[in-house]
Amino acid sequence: MREAENMTTKTCKLISLMAFVLLSLYVPDASALTIVTHFVGGAAPANAAGGGNLDEIVSTAARIWESAYSDPMVLDLYYGWGQTGDAGTHTLQAIDSQGREISGLIIFDGSGSASFYLDPTPNANEEYRRRTEEYQDLGGGFVNVARIFANPAGESAGRIDLLSVALHEIGHALGLSASNNGFLRQNAGGLLRISEAYPFAGTIIPLAYNNAGIVAHFDPNEMVYGSIMSGINADERRMPSELDILANAQVSGFKLAVRDTTSATQTSGDLRRQDSGTRSGILDRFALRASPPQ
Repeated sequence: MREAENMTTKTCKLISLMAFVLLSLYVPDASALTIVTHFVGGAAPANAAGGGNLDEIVSTAARIWESAYSDPMVLDLYYGWGQTGDAGTHTLQAIDSQGREISGLIIFDGSGSASFYLDPTPNANEEYRRRTEEYQDLGGGFVNVARIFANPAGESAGRIDLLSVALHEIGHALGLSASNNGFLRQNAGGLLRISEAYPFAGTIIPLAYNNAGIVAHFDPNEMVYGSIMSGINADERRMPSELDILANAQVSGFKLAVRDTTSATQTSGDLRRQDSGTRSGILDRFALRASPPQ
């Protein structure tokens, strides 16, 4: 995806996590990150399929990212349809005293150049019949770098999942942005380093380049395929991986949300160090589908 000024053009598709609360019953937690979404207008492209609506899709993506961080911060995100030529674009509008984005704009392409799937149930993943996780040692131990749902059925087949695009663009708003001073300070040599303040300290994330220099995407040529912040393809849904979550925490200084690992409503913030050589990452404690607490 392209950001306002320096971003490469990428058709992105990324994957949803589970929604841990029914959206209709959602109440913001004053002690944690709150993303307030505001629709600014525009019309969906005529070739969009699925029958879902942008409001619910963006709200679902916001709830997924909120679950990762415990900081009492409010991010106002304005979004709508426009003629962008890219699947989605992000523009930073305002920052707080710590340099974190507190107001941003996301525009989804309404031109029809991207063939979108608008999921009518974005908090579930039943359209995608295969789930894959990938791990990679980038210097701090094996960390989850990809969570992908693939093998789509029905109207989702052959299309770009709009929930994935929304997750990617919100990821830019949370720190990985060419307009974010924290990102610019920490990307020396095209690398983002995870500090001792976080799990998997010593992990070094390779960043992508274009003709203008370093851009706010993971380098897909150096990474195992599948992270949200490296950009995506059609026929898949991506969820925030541990690496996506850690990268924005590092850039913006977010506290990771840590919850009771026996809870039935766990979220993307439950990072735990994985034992080297195993495949049991934090997703083993996550519901595959979005469902309310029983």
